[in-house]
Amino acid sequence: MELAITQPLLSTTQLRDLYQRMLLTRLVDDYCWRLHQSGRIGFVASCRGHEAAQVGSAACIRPSIDFTLPYYRDLGVVLTLGMTPYEVFRTYLQGWPSRLAEAHPSRPIQHWGYHKHNMISGPVPVATQILHAAGIAFACKLRKSSAVAIAYCGDGATAEPDFLEGLTFAAQQRLPVLFICEQDCSLEAQVFRLTPASLPPGLTYRCVDGSDIREVYAFTSEALELARAGQGPILLEMLVTRGSPWQAEAECDPLSHCRRLLEQSGSWTESWHRQLQERLRAEVEQALEDALRDSRQGEPDPESRHHKGV
Repeated sequence: MELAITQPLLSTTQLRDLYQRMLLTRLVDDYCWRLHQSGRIGFVASCRGHEAAQVGSAACIRPSIDFTLPYYRDLGVVLTLGMTPYEVFRTYLQGWPSRLAEAHPSRPIQHWGYHKHNMISGPVPVATQILHAAGIAFACKLRKSSAVAIAYCGDGATAEPDFLEGLTFAAQQRLPVLFICEQDCSLEAQVFRLTPASLPPGLTYRCVDGSDIREVYAFTSEALELARAGQGPILLEMLVTRGSPWQAEAECDPLSHCRRLLEQSGSWTESWHRQLQERLRAEVEQALEDALRDSRQGEPDPESRHHKGV
C-alpha cells in the first residue's frame, strides 16, 4: 500500500508551536551535554539533528491512549509527550551523582519511561522494543482498542534480528503499529539504510525527510490514521543528519529548515524568536538548577552508607 499525504498542511500557529518544541529539545540537549562535560553525568546520547523527526512524529501521538516505545536518543519524543525538562535532568542525574560519574565514566543506554502517558521504558538490548511494540499492538487488536503502538529505533537497530522479527510478526497479523527508524545519513551509517525488497510483505514503508517538520508531521499523522483503521503496520524511515553541540549548524538542520518555512510565510520575526529563546532558556536553566538541588538532597551521605555496611 502506498502512503501518501492526505492531511492538510500545518497552519502557521502549528508550525510555530512545533518550532518552539524543537527549540526546547535543542536547549535541554545542550544542557545535558554541559552536565556530561562537567563530569556530573557519565552518558549522553545527543538528539541534535533529530528534532524534527522526534517532535513532528510525537506531536501526532495521543498520550495516555497510544503506547510509545522510545529509544535512548528520543529526547524530543519524551518532551513532546509530556516529560518536563526537570524530569529529564532528574532522569540523567538520578543514577549519576558526581562521584559515581568518576567511577563509571560510561553508561550503556538511557532508559526513558513515563508510564502515566503510556511511554514504555526502553530495554538495554538494541531493537527489542520493536518486538515489544508488536506484542502491545497485538493486545490492542484483541481488545478492539483504537490505540496504536509506536516504536522508535536508531539506524543500528535495523541490523538486529529482533528488528525484522518484529516487523514480520506485525505484518502477518496486520497489527496497529507504527515503526519509526531515525536513520543517520552520515557515510558511516549508510550500511544500515533500508530497502523495500528486504522488508516483509504486508508492511507499508515510506522514506521521509527527517529534517522537514511538515513532512514528518504529515506522514506520521497519515500513518497513524491508517493503523487505527486496521490497515496494518507501517514503517517510516526518517532520514536525519546527526550533529554535535560543538559543530556548526548544517544546511539541513531541522530548526534552520523550520525557520525558513516561517520566513517564507511571513511568520518569523527576530523579536519573537529572541523572546522565545530567552523564555525557554530561563525555564531550562531553572529546571536544571532545581534538579541539581534535589539530586544533592537525595544523595546519601558516604559516611552513612559506610556505617550501614553498604
